[in-house]
Amino acid sequence: MARADTGMEEKPVVEAPASATLASLLDAVGDTVLRPLEAPFGLDVPVDELEILDPPHAVSTAPNTMLFGIGIRPASPDAEAAVRMAARARCTALVVKLHEEDPAGLRVLAREQGIALLAADDEMNWRHLDSLLSAVLSTRSGQGSTGGDDGEWDDLFDLANATAAQLRGAVAIMDDRYRIIAYSTISGQPTDEARRQGILGREVPQAFRALHADPRLRQRPRPVRFTGHGALPRVAVGILAGRAVLGSLWVIDADGGLGAEGERTLQDAADLAALRLLRHRNSRDMARRAREQALRGALLGQDLPHTGPLGSQGPGFVVVAFEHAEMESDVSEPEMAHIIELITGYAQVQHFRASTVQLDGVVYTLLPADPSTAGAVGGELAGSVLERIRVMLGVRLRAGIGGHAPALSMVQRSRQEADAALGVLAHRGQDHAVADFQEVRAESFFLRLRADLDAFDEVKLAGLEAMREHDGLNGTEYTRTVYAYLRCLGDSARAAAEMYVHPNTLRYRIRRASELFGIDLQDPDEALLLWLRLRLQH
Repeated sequence: MARADTGMEEKPVVEAPASATLASLLDAVGDTVLRPLEAPFGLDVPVDELEILDPPHAVSTAPNTMLFGIGIRPASPDAEAAVRMAARARCTALVVKLHEEDPAGLRVLAREQGIALLAADDEMNWRHLDSLLSAVLSTRSGQGSTGGDDGEWDDLFDLANATAAQLRGAVAIMDDRYRIIAYSTISGQPTDEARRQGILGREVPQAFRALHADPRLRQRPRPVRFTGHGALPRVAVGILAGRAVLGSLWVIDADGGLGAEGERTLQDAADLAALRLLRHRNSRDMARRAREQALRGALLGQDLPHTGPLGSQGPGFVVVAFEHAEMESDVSEPEMAHIIELITGYAQVQHFRASTVQLDGVVYTLLPADPSTAGAVGGELAGSVLERIRVMLGVRLRAGIGGHAPALSMVQRSRQEADAALGVLAHRGQDHAVADFQEVRAESFFLRLRADLDAFDEVKLAGLEAMREHDGLNGTEYTRTVYAYLRCLGDSARAAAEMYVHPNTLRYRIRRASELFGIDLQDPDEALLLWLRLRLQH
């Protein structure tokens, strides 16, 4: 955990600006791994290195160090001593595990001492946490890759060129989704149209995908030779990590001269590629998990101290909610995972900062949007997702679009509106697939109101039930007449016209309804409740 050697010893370390912060570390590993309990000076404070705290001894680390309080219980005297020692040494943060103990006292002390206090998950292995954070530190300080696709693929391009130079054949590296993620660029080596098409399209041509699915590439130890298929001969080896297939590495062997030594070189290259692909996958997964955690918190209205993975506030956001249109049909876990993956992909094509997460059986996507285009932005995504998933998977979804959220703190409201729109669609039936809450606001209100009224027996009106029963037995129209009268706001002439009766007839029916069923339309509260009941039943 010592400070990495930058190779620039002629400059004092203090002159180099810290490029990693608590915020960047929390971004990378996510809230389930590490979360802030106290941050007296905010999260944008520097972290230069990691160190284990040995409680019996004084802290002898450089400033801006993150200390791991291994074995320290938050309610113990050792924890208080550790906070004080770390603060005196000008450390940035102390990490502890809570073990279900209340850290309130330790939080107060950390705030007083001016040091950040972080909680690691109880089940998190300290060595694993150190590895994760060390990787982020090296990336942020320029010691490692940039953490983005380009940096990772640059390593693989270097590997492809080195392998091609050794084997004297053009090399290409594919991932497990048939994408060509790196290839050699050494001039003068034999090539063919299949390679040219693959490089131009950055994916394996459709005609050759069956070769890449060859089960022999999932096995070790020997590479596999491929000939024919209208292409130059090739030798390929799977890129494996245990039983997981990460991709494959291919070299053109135009003259068939690749021998045992060349095959060993190819296998070594595949092992190196596996390390790089794993690092990229882990980095990508950490970023995805951080986005999902931040989005889940925003959807639930949690007061998260860190929502950086969702990007800047900008003009605001809109939430689009997706659920299975045929709720009685079970969706398998693999099918749901595929649906989420497709929705995520379509959303990120529409906007690179889009985030998607599943919550309580509903898939939510958060899209950046301004107030004037929120509905259109959500509608565009909903339309494309529903159609493509129906065609590709034969699955019918429905989508609800929430209102504009000007800030992350308002995302929960947009989610609730999207859920309400889904409720309207469920009530309407399968012929309706997309609803914008702004367009179904009134319908949503009455659906919710009816559910609330139905939940309380005390708001059931005996007079209304008696009037409805009388109409059913005698063929009268007291219920319909009262509803027309209330709907027309007591305008007898207008209500009579709707009923196709004389105004005197309508007034007589209203009077008789009052006498027979005890309905008092002169009482505004009772009239309102009666109107609501009748409105919700029509």
